[in-house]
Amino acid sequence: MTIKLPDDQKREIEAVAKRKNYNSTSEYVREALRDKVEEDLVLRPEVAEKLRKRLKEYEENEGEFVSHEELKDELDLDED
Repeated sequence: MTIKLPDDQKREIEAVAKRKNYNSTSEYVREALRDKVEEDLVLRPEVAEKLRKRLKEYEENEGEFVSHEELKDELDLDED
């Protein structure tokens, strides 16, 4: 994967990577991306609660079938 950054942003990233003793700027960027992806994968508490409720209803045979799209809308999830 290749990304393009403005020169000033590239210099800032290089400076931080050096100051924090990373072996390379790439190593710093990879770690930053891993952290961001992990953060984005964590469910918001209200979404987790809605999923728990849906699962309980399903397990108790009280829940109705909903499509992926309906569930996504209900949980207010977008796929950015």
